[in-house]
Parts: sequence; structure tokens; C-alpha cells
Amino acid sequence: MADPPNSLRIETDNRVASLENRGKNAAHIPDTPERKRLEKQRSIREIVFGAQDGVLTTLGIVSGVGGASADRATIVITGSLALLVGALSMGAGEFLGARAERDVVQNAIDFEQWEMATMPEAEFAEQVAYYRLKGFTDDEAVTIVKRLEKNPEIWLHEMVRDEFGIDLREAEAGGFRSTIAMAGSFALGAALPVLPYAAGLPLDAARWFALAFSVATLFAIGFFAGRLGGRAPVRKGLEIVAIGSLIFAISWAAGHYIPPLFGHGAISLGG
Repeated sequence: MADPPNSLRIETDNRVASLENRGKNAAHIPDTPERKRLEKQRSIREIVFGAQDGVLTTLGIVSGVGGASADRATIVITGSLALLVGALSMGAGEFLGARAERDVVQNAIDFEQWEMATMPEAEFAEQVAYYRLKGFTDDEAVTIVKRLEKNPEIWLHEMVRDEFGIDLREAEAGGFRSTIAMAGSFALGAALPVLPYAAGLPLDAARWFALAFSVATLFAIGFFAGRLGGRAPVRKGLEIVAIGSLIFAISWAAGHYIPPLFGHGAISLGG
């Protein structure tokens, strides 16, 4: 009886893919300017995350401190410290998180390399099965994989993509671009609520200017993200403003209603 169309059993003629001396380096596969540009644009995640966190965190701090203290220097120093510590923390967190993610990806690649080196027949049959699932006939699938095994780096790329759903280039993505994007966007977002106080405006006016700057910044972040992502920019801007406002409202309510439960005065936006 013939095997079902997607059976893994197939003759491989004992072909072996040569993977010696590959070490930790990912395969050098064909690349395009479009993919590189998209990779840079994906930094929008760090920018949105960092800027929004910087705006809301620092706005909450300066508003709370401003409500509890009429000393301008205290407000500016506290906000500036929040900016510095937050930016360093966000940058370090992004760097360590991204490195840990790359280590996980590299471990999967290393495992696949080991399987291809020690079980080439099984890996050959597995790759043929993947191409069958994509709609190729048995003969077409075998022809493709025979061609792939002549270039082990490309074959590895195909196996990792089909089996794990990852791109080998994710293991090569390094540097400090995401770290700088996260830390820099947090610092920029955190600076805006502090500026009205540092500029010497009356404290009541500074509070409302800080709030206005924060809302404008959140809208600008959403607008930029919408333009970059091909979505309605205004709608995206309003969405981030709405989410940010909700977060700030919850923070304000917590500062206003929770302290009295412990015998302390309420902290509110208006002092």
C-alpha cells in the first residue's frame, strides 16, 4: 500500500549535510534592503513602550510630589531622578531581555544543527514533509530538499523557519539599537512633564502644562506609530491618549483615596 501523501517515510539515499566548523554563527542567508528597513522600523515597539512609560511614570511622580510639596526644587529634582533611573533601568532591561531572547533562539538553532549533523536522513524526510504540507508533490519536495542539502546554511534556515517559526537572522541581531531606543524614548518622554516646573512657571500652571505636554506627546507617539504601521494615525493617537489617560486616572485615584486609609493626606493633581 502506498504511503499517505504527507508520510514522513521516504528514501534519502543516506545523504549527509556537512555542518562542520559552524560554531555559534548563524547562516549567512540572502538578505534584502526591505527586510533591513523593516527591522529598523520594528524599533517602534521600544519607542512607544519607552516614551509612554516615561511620560506616565514621571507625570505621576511630579504631580504627586507637586501636590504634596510647594518646593519647586524638590519637584524638579525628583522628576529628574525619576528620568535618570527610569531610563537606565529601561535600557538595561531591554538589553538583558533581548540578549536572553537571542540566547533562546540560538539554542534552538544549535539543536537543529545537531540534529542535521547526527540524523541527516530523518531531517531530510522531515523537510520533505514540510514541503508536502505546503502543496508540493512528493517528487517536487524531494527535488527541493536535494537542492537545499547542497547548501547547508540555506537548508538550516529553511528547517529552523519551518520547525520553530523563527528566522536565523534573529540570532545575529545584536548591538544597542533597541537599548538606545528604549532608554532614549523613556528619557524624552519623562523630560516633558518636568520641563514646565524647570521653566519657572507658577506651580498650578506648571501642573496643567505638564499634563498638556504629556497628552500631546502620547498623541504624537500614536500618530507616528499609526503612520509607520499603515493605520489611521489620528485614531491610533487617540487610542494611546485614551489608554494613557486611563492609567493616569487610576494612579490619581490611588494617590487620592488610598493614603487617607492609612492616616495620610490625599495626593492629587491639583494639590
